[in-house]
Amino acid sequence: MITLYQRENCPFCGKVRSELERLGLDVHLVNVKKLGSERDQLLALEGIDSPTVPVLVDGERVIQDADEIVSYLRERYKNSFFGDPAYGLTRVLDNVGFSDAVALVRSALGEEGFGVLTEIDVKATLKKKIGADFRNYVILGACNPPLAHQALTAEPGIGLLLPCNVVVTEEDDGRAVVSAADPTRLFSIIDRPDIKPMAEDIAARLKRVLAAL
Repeated sequence: MITLYQRENCPFCGKVRSELERLGLDVHLVNVKKLGSERDQLLALEGIDSPTVPVLVDGERVIQDADEIVSYLRERYKNSFFGDPAYGLTRVLDNVGFSDAVALVRSALGEEGFGVLTEIDVKATLKKKIGADFRNYVILGACNPPLAHQALTAEPGIGLLLPCNVVVTEEDDGRAVVSAADPTRLFSIIDRPDIKPMAEDIAARLKRVLAAL
């Protein structure tokens, strides 16, 4: 998820928002306080020593200055195959290839209590079934048994949304892409207050999986 620290009436921030919209990227907007002296959350970001906006955070990248942000976005996402879907938690691994990424994801999921129940090799399946060529693309069905039991006990129909799918694929330049279905988005359709904390817990675990890669 891309985060933009901004002010609504800031023309430089508006320039960045327009570029994000043009590229079709999902973004979390954080409106900072009016006075620079009160923008502690900006100064807490790595590499930021001035409380000026806009500031964009994309994974481990923190960029300040509208022109630099726009240049980064155009270069980073101009040929993105997977993009940054609003319903997913996504990370691009700059120095990791597809095969290594699959192994890393399995290991990181295990550290958070998830086992992989299913593995769908989309590339092989499409080739076998319809003769179509596709890039490397694997769907891992991840399950944390205690959390799954808790969710199914509270809402038996939630099995329709399980297991938690994690996609491992690759960009055109060979960089691995890992994206997990965002449980807070999926479980929101149930519209039950007692389900929300479960979704947030699972989402937090999956975010730690991505951060560990």
